[in-house]
Amino acid sequence: MPELQPVYNLPLPQSTVCNELAVNATRSYPDSNMRESSPLTAVIDDGRRSPEKGYASDIQRTRLHYPIPERLDGSSIRDEALRVHKLKMEAQLHADGAFSFPPKETCELLLEAYFTWFHPCFPILNRAAVHQAYVQGALSPLLLQAMLFIGVSLCTDAAFARTEYEMRYRAKFLFYSRARAIYDADWETNKILKLQSLFLLSFWRGGPSEERDTRFWLGAAISLAHKKGMHMMSKLSFQSAQEEKTWRRIWWALYIRDQQSAAALGLPPRIRDEDCDVAMLTPGDVQDDEAAGDERVFGSQSTVHIHYPVEMAKLARILRAIVYAQYLPMQSNADASSRATLHQQLEEWESNLPNELRLGNNSTPSATFLVGLLHMTYNNLYILLYRSLFLHPWDGKIDEGHIALEAATKSTRIIDDLLSQNLVQHGPTHLITHAFSTLCIQTIHCRRTTGTTRKLAEHRARLCLLGLQELQKSWDLENWVLDLFFRCLDDSTARTLRLTDAPVVQMQGDPGERSHATEHIPEVDIPKTPATGRDALGPTEITAANEWYSLFNFTDDYTDVVGTSPSQADSLNLQNLEFLYRFL
Repeated sequence: MPELQPVYNLPLPQSTVCNELAVNATRSYPDSNMRESSPLTAVIDDGRRSPEKGYASDIQRTRLHYPIPERLDGSSIRDEALRVHKLKMEAQLHADGAFSFPPKETCELLLEAYFTWFHPCFPILNRAAVHQAYVQGALSPLLLQAMLFIGVSLCTDAAFARTEYEMRYRAKFLFYSRARAIYDADWETNKILKLQSLFLLSFWRGGPSEERDTRFWLGAAISLAHKKGMHMMSKLSFQSAQEEKTWRRIWWALYIRDQQSAAALGLPPRIRDEDCDVAMLTPGDVQDDEAAGDERVFGSQSTVHIHYPVEMAKLARILRAIVYAQYLPMQSNADASSRATLHQQLEEWESNLPNELRLGNNSTPSATFLVGLLHMTYNNLYILLYRSLFLHPWDGKIDEGHIALEAATKSTRIIDDLLSQNLVQHGPTHLITHAFSTLCIQTIHCRRTTGTTRKLAEHRARLCLLGLQELQKSWDLENWVLDLFFRCLDDSTARTLRLTDAPVVQMQGDPGERSHATEHIPEVDIPKTPATGRDALGPTEITAANEWYSLFNFTDDYTDVVGTSPSQADSLNLQNLEFLYRFL
């Protein structure tokens, strides 16, 4: 494959964001200087880059409210310093192998996985433009390394076996570290390419002690999007309709990921609706203007691919509303009227779904995959909305609480369907949260019931665990969290649900040495204490680094989480399960 150079550029707006906002605000409002908080709106430019020298520069400078003195124009000195720095960093990156890529056959295998499983979920790239740049050897190295990281995470086991890599984790870490090195060197100057790459790197999960985790990369991407003015897109002008569509797809991908990760981790989102002025994503924004030349590698778009991101964006808006109404720190009791309103919004969303996105109407594996993901996200919103009533029924709200159980049961059926077609491992990271949320609901239901109902709940809980085991092939699922999950249960429930055929995972040592073959949910064997017969909360079979536990103030025997009293050991601790939600 020819040496890659960073000349692939998506079209950018005609000016910087500050000037663009100023120009459009002034065109819309004569007194726009009083309507914007930024003082830069007082500087009016015509939206084009000013000539640096000569008569034209003098004329252009008079178009500003406040002329810029010549002595402050140090662009030539700055550009020369940046050029020298870039050449130096480029030489270092070459020496470190950051611009190294696998053979063409491997690249195409991984790119095929990217466009088959990831791109339909988050269409942040222009498929035809990426194909053209790749063929010309002009695809940004930063973006390509990030795409290969996603591709090697989601490719099938058969496809991975055809590569030259022995361990999936090591291959993921290789591409991730190369992309990270290019980003750290600030080598990529195209802000949109950098933004797209940051979004892809946000799927690096790492460990709890690693600073650069999902939130780090996603935060960097959102910060860059804000600097580009994406949150005020209605005030920007674009060189083409395709450019505007690409920007809108990127923004809504960021929004979806931000709301999902924030809700899963119990952290505030970085994007607030009240700060933004971006039109809702539409099928026209997602539909490709032209097909890629090589459909074998870069795929083709179907009707399901067009509608899926649009409906996920709508669900992300509802997710934000649910978290805001039900889970604010200062909000002790959820408002029943707001719950009814949100429930109605969910029903309206489902009633307006295109036929292609309804369960049972899909005929291809790709459609089954996307429709399943969409409806698991939908069901998870019901779980979030009614989980508190299910965990702690009060004032005759037991029937309403069972809405969470019904949603979890529907999600379990979807997991079953995806498992039967070997599709679970290709799911994005938010599927981990949905599967774990469903697992917790089924586990609680199992503990509360008897007879056939309990056996069905046990079966559904095992399906969730199998789904999480499959997701471990693609993403670095936190094994210690699953171990703590079992230790939050009473002994009989833990032994009933555990997967006894899965090997134990050793988490210490170099992460690059962790074999893909051992990345499974471990069997958790909880010993009995001779005196009491209760669970001995001693060291777990999973040897996890102590720094992971100290980060969350855990002791080695987990007593900070699961407690030691007989009442806790003999019953299901619901508070502990709620606590564990945030770590997946």
